[in-house]
Amino acid sequence: MPDTPAPAADPIDVPARQTLPGTRIIAHRIPYWGIEGPYLHMDAADIHARYDQHAGQAGDYPARIAEFGRQTTGQGLDTFLRGNLNFWLSSEATMTDDGVIRYRQTRNHSTATFTPDRASGILINRPDEQVTAPAYRVTGPPGVTQIWRGRAVRDAIARCRRKPVVGWPAGWAHLMPDSSIRFDPGGFPWSAPDIYTAEPADEPDTWGPPCGECRYPKSEHDLSRLWPRSRADGSGCTCWSYVPQT
Repeated sequence: MPDTPAPAADPIDVPARQTLPGTRIIAHRIPYWGIEGPYLHMDAADIHARYDQHAGQAGDYPARIAEFGRQTTGQGLDTFLRGNLNFWLSSEATMTDDGVIRYRQTRNHSTATFTPDRASGILINRPDEQVTAPAYRVTGPPGVTQIWRGRAVRDAIARCRRKPVVGWPAGWAHLMPDSSIRFDPGGFPWSAPDIYTAEPADEPDTWGPPCGECRYPKSEHDLSRLWPRSRADGSGCTCWSYVPQT
């Protein structure tokens, strides 16, 4: 009786010990003497908000994937890669020009492949480089719309990504394909997300006088108070004269 042919390998699998396609990804500090060959640091990588993931079979040991199931979030993949590339010194990961990421724990392991959902947006990890419009039309959860300077949007993104002292989850910010931004200040793990959006807009003729406490103009005093401005001494701005009382 003839032998049953082995099933064909999945086209996105990479056989063990074969070089992974794409540019090498690193997550560790770069030594002062540099690193040999081209590489992409996680701090400069464009990580999408969502990925389809595939655990390959073309290796001596099973592939490790970021989460159970067919999909994972960009935040989860970012944490997975940073942790594994720093802890498992034999691990390797690459990114191809189309944004596909491949990871394996050792060269003998099967490869996990992460294919980005391009419509989901890219995690903002370089606000000065990724958020460049001079002004944005910002809409908050109550539906209130205001015009903010690009600097104010970058400040809000930096604040939403800040990791709290006691371990509550930090927020996130995504740069969408149309150059708009979606960002969330985080909060308690069980609260509904407070999603803001920011779309590039024309600058007004004038931003008006700055607040005497926080130096932000009136148009940037957020009506929902979820982005409190800071005074020069680091304390919160109490400039309620700019904020209509309800």
